[in-house]
Formats: sequence, structure tokens, C-alpha cells
Amino acid sequence: MASISKLKSCKMAIGRSRIASNSISQPLCPDHITNLARMAAVKARDAAEAYFTLGNFEYAIMQAKAAKEFDPDLHAMDNYIAAYQVHSAVSHKQNWYRVLGIENPTVADSETIKKQYKRLALALHPDKNASTAAEGAFKHVKVAWDVLSNPAKREAYDKSLKRQFQAAHGSNKRRASECKPPQSKRSNTFPRKRSSPSSDGSCYKKTIKISRKSNPGQKATVMMVSVCRVT
Repeated sequence: MASISKLKSCKMAIGRSRIASNSISQPLCPDHITNLARMAAVKARDAAEAYFTLGNFEYAIMQAKAAKEFDPDLHAMDNYIAAYQVHSAVSHKQNWYRVLGIENPTVADSETIKKQYKRLALALHPDKNASTAAEGAFKHVKVAWDVLSNPAKREAYDKSLKRQFQAAHGSNKRRASECKPPQSKRSNTFPRKRSSPSSDGSCYKKTIKISRKSNPGQKATVMMVSVCRVT
């Protein structure tokens, strides 16, 4: 009987100690927060790859940048972002300079083009980049380099870009001129009355008729204007 009572008292003590330990909230240690951030970074990277597979390059870039913010040490996230940006530039039909990350083609010399190509080729090579976007992005960069590294091809390409810009600029001007509202014109169909001096001779009065048509086929609006010129 004594052994049974001792066993019961031990179980009650163990139960009380478990309840007491579980009732106290334990703060998260820095290691737990770091692990959560790493898990969130991996989830964001996987979401970026999924968005790229769906053809949504902008969301892929956003998720890749979020993964880098969660865990700056996550392997090669800059390379993932570079691959998505190349595909985004090609999908928006931007020029080969933009594909290489060159914003202003007019100031891009051969050394700048070569530097940008080497940087992207290293970042996008499938052996260095595990993203599913790497292989296609590497091919696009290679095509851009083939065009811009050859002086004759680059000159012809620059001329085509200039023609496209001039054509787009000219069409915008035509559209702007077509959207202008019709301006009122002074009609000469009605004769002007000659100036006549006032009774006291201090001023001359003149009456003018003005005809205005807003659109062809509409009835003309006639206005009578009196002008007084003080002597």
C-alpha cells in the first residue's frame, strides 16, 4: 500500500510540473527567427520560379527580391533576378541594349557592351544559375551580343531603331494635331461698317459682324461687336 501511494504522489508531482512548464510562454530565440526567415526566403524563391513558369515575369522578379530580403545569404538570388529581368525585357519587345541592361544606347561604347555581356553571361550560365529561366535568358543575351559586338550589324540595328523612333514620334504628332478642337475664324462675308464719330467727337464707334462655324454643315453663329476708339 505504501508503494502504491508513493507512485500516485510521484505521478501527481510530474503532472503538476508539466502543467507549470507549459503554462509559461517561452520567447523565440534568435535561432528560431533566423530559421523562419530562411524558410520564408525559400518559399518566396519557389514562388518566383512558379510565376516564371506561368509567364508572369514581373511577379517572378518581385518574389525573388522578397526572397533576397528575407535571407540575403540565399544562394545566387541576384542571378535569379537577372534571368527574370532578361525575359521581361524580351517579352516587352525592348531593344537589345535593354536586354544587356544598358539604358541609354547613345552613350554605350563597345567596352560597356562587352562588360555587360560578360557580367550577364557569367550570372546566367546554367552551370552557375539553378533557375529554370537561366537557359533561355542566356540565349537571349548571346543573341544581343552577336548583334551589338559586330560593328556592321550594330550600325544597321541602330539605324532601324532610329527609324522606329522617328515613325513613332511622327505618328504621335499626327494624333495630337487631329485631337485639336476647331478654332473660330473671323468671317469676311459681312462688310464692316465704317467708323462714325460720336456726337461730341470724343470717340469713333465701329460695328463688326463675326461669323463662326463649329463644324461643317452647321448654321453659322453671327455676333455683332461694337468698338469705341477714344480720340
